[in-house]
Amino acid sequence: MKIRAKRNAKAAINAKNYLTVGPGDYPCGDNLYLIVVPSGARRWLFRYQRKGIKDSMGLGSAKDVTFGDAKKKALDHRRTLAHGSDPKQVRDEARRAEACPLFGPYATHWREIYEKSLTHKSSRSKLRRQIDLYCKPLHKMRVDEITTDHIVKLVLDPIRHKAETTRDVRQRLQKIFKIAIADGLRKDNPADYETRIEPKMGKAPKRGQLRGHHKAMSYQDVPAFMRKLSRIGDQSARAIEITVLTVARTHEIQNMRWSQLDLHHGQWDITGAGLETAAPGEMEGGTGTKNNYDKRTPLQRQALAILREMYEKRVSAFVFCGRGLDGPISNNTMLKALKEISGDPTLTVHGLRGTFRTWAQEETEFEEEIVEHCMHHITGDAAEKAYKHGHALRKRRVVLQAWADFATRSPPRATPRSRRPDHLGLSTGRRQ
Repeated sequence: MKIRAKRNAKAAINAKNYLTVGPGDYPCGDNLYLIVVPSGARRWLFRYQRKGIKDSMGLGSAKDVTFGDAKKKALDHRRTLAHGSDPKQVRDEARRAEACPLFGPYATHWREIYEKSLTHKSSRSKLRRQIDLYCKPLHKMRVDEITTDHIVKLVLDPIRHKAETTRDVRQRLQKIFKIAIADGLRKDNPADYETRIEPKMGKAPKRGQLRGHHKAMSYQDVPAFMRKLSRIGDQSARAIEITVLTVARTHEIQNMRWSQLDLHHGQWDITGAGLETAAPGEMEGGTGTKNNYDKRTPLQRQALAILREMYEKRVSAFVFCGRGLDGPISNNTMLKALKEISGDPTLTVHGLRGTFRTWAQEETEFEEEIVEHCMHHITGDAAEKAYKHGHALRKRRVVLQAWADFATRSPPRATPRSRRPDHLGLSTGRRQ
């Protein structure tokens, strides 16, 4: 007796007919369905229910995915369901992981774009050091797999003793992960200070407690130090002498050129923006100023005497040239000379500016604004700075000349004992 199939029954899908059956939805077992539309296009669909909610996910076109491969995928997704996970979420996370870049290339790409907004070479060098050196342990990790523990243990803990550097690096990381969230690579920010970093590392010191922390020489010791420098016929000693007298920043002294000097009128001019001509490997660079304002420095008699003598023996465009003569003296050379000549290994060249500032505060009545201008600190808010077009050259010349006279003064001569008065104002000489 012949058994008739039901009129509305659908053909059983197998490896031989899944590409030829007509339009319709065909169950294939293990929650797998073949969906065929009237146009003839066909695709695999995995339908499931989790926590009472029905859902589905595509497994690809039937022309690209074979019947056997579709069955294997469906079986894998059923196992995922059995373990309590959502197959669609697991698939999306796997895709995101495959597409997620490594932190190194991603952070480097951001750095190359961001550093274009930084005007000074030292700022760009600092940014490169933060990303390429301090964050190097993260470079081979995917952006989405980095956790707060990775950041603390691999990056911040090794530099914890450098509080300001630690803070700057953490801020850079926080900004990078903000961009990663915007790009859909992450859902959270592992470098967020308040919710992630502070609970693990504690509160960071305030910036004001650290800024300008450069060991300075006592101003009372400057005259003796300058006399010692004058007896050393070394270029490094001359560089430090000019640094003391002009109160200039280290990179300005390094990149001082004869073309910037007017030895006849006693003046040193630096264009604010400058040129990016720092020697390779130097952190500070360029012929410009830190704040990008043009700088005109009056040169004292003592500074002019040193520079005029050096001008007669010049061999380079740089006043203080390096070993190769085609580049400037390095900051390490100046720092080494300062420590050896002073005998204090904790001093810094930049700290000499603080020495001048302390002298002006303790020993003079000069206007504070003019003293700050001598150090090229343009005071006031943005509106005030916009109206300050003058250089206060005459007033600054008076201040700097007073400083030079103090720094290069001769030691006091000992008074004969017979003529020195005692504490009561009476002569200590022998009475007649």
